[in-house]
Amino acid sequence: MCTETFLRLPEEKRGRFLDAAWAEFTAVPFARASINQIIRRAGIPRGSFYQYFTDKSDLFSYLMEDVRGQILEEVREILERARGDIFRTAVVIYDSFLDQLRQGPHPVMDRMISVMRINPKIDLDRMVVSNPEEVMELYAGAVDAGRFRRQDRAFLLQVCCLTAFSLVGTVLATLEHPERGERNREELMEKLEILQWGCVKTEETEGGMEP
Repeated sequence: MCTETFLRLPEEKRGRFLDAAWAEFTAVPFARASINQIIRRAGIPRGSFYQYFTDKSDLFSYLMEDVRGQILEEVREILERARGDIFRTAVVIYDSFLDQLRQGPHPVMDRMISVMRINPKIDLDRMVVSNPEEVMELYAGAVDAGRFRRQDRAFLLQVCCLTAFSLVGTVLATLEHPERGERNREELMEKLEILQWGCVKTEETEGGMEP
């Protein structure tokens, strides 16, 4: 991660450096990203880069961590508005993603979408969360687990992770084939319905999710 030297930079200089880094990482795949291009855009000597970060992977991880934090906080706000319904929250997030593809710029989503689009094989944990416990710390008090057949922490963690990966997989599929956005939404709904109600018909599990 970043050094204390980087954190002590004036806000304007730090922002200029981060903007330069984002410009590079959203223009080319990670493997082709160039430190030389970043320092050229930022207007700093090469030596300064290594006073801030160990290498480009270190810088990329810092950027992903920053965006991840912003996205997780937005997800928590959506979750609270959905009264703790984690499955409904996933649909709302996907719908917001579809709207973002069709409409204007969003400072966080645009960057994340660009990185995902040009790095299709990127590790999902970089884009979602590197530590599942982080999800629990953020969502523990927000998810309504009252309807779950178990309320223990381990079970709730699995529900959160399965829901998140269903959502992220659908987002990645839509980035690859945007014309399938609505169909992918239907498939996401089916996955969430399976997660919510299970596969086996019982007297207690009738109906499904409303679109």
